[in-house]
Amino acid sequence: MLNLRRLLAILILIAVLFLGTVIWRHLQQQRPEDLLKALPKQIDLALEQLHYTQIEEGRRRWTLDADKAEYQRQQGQVSLKTVQLTLFEAGRLGQVRLQADQGLLDQEERQVEVWGNVIIKTERGEQLYTERLHYDDQQRRLHTDEPVRLLSERMELTGIGMQIDLEQEQLLIKKDVWMLLLPAEREMKPDE
Repeated sequence: MLNLRRLLAILILIAVLFLGTVIWRHLQQQRPEDLLKALPKQIDLALEQLHYTQIEEGRRRWTLDADKAEYQRQQGQVSLKTVQLTLFEAGRLGQVRLQADQGLLDQEERQVEVWGNVIIKTERGEQLYTERLHYDDQQRRLHTDEPVRLLSERMELTGIGMQIDLEQEQLLIKKDVWMLLLPAEREMKPDE
């Protein structure tokens, strides 16, 4: 009698474990159709950890990284979350790194719009802060109509609206410009 109870308990335990394993594996294996149904209707493709490099004449022009990307075929655009854009060969600025909370890539027009805590850093140490920025790769221009703040080792510059022409190496602040220039540190001569 005791052996029969023990055998029955073992069989019940094995059946419960088997059933639990089957249910767990079923939940882990979602069908692709179910995953596609979870996407909003206008999204044709969704990616995580996007890394895209624009190459022209065998050289890297720019690299775009995003934590999340959603491609909308009808608009021909990619919505981006947590964006990092690196521009190569940006004249005297060297390599330019941009980061923002969100963005929109138009791959055909080679344009990127970013917004939310936009920060640009150059190899020379300049930093630019704004809330929205547009990059046109065909014209090699960055521009915004939002307030901007530019910091460098010897300067602080603020204003509203900005355009940077990477080919011509020109910066234009459109209005309400305020600038603070700091003197260069001079070396002390021994007899001073």
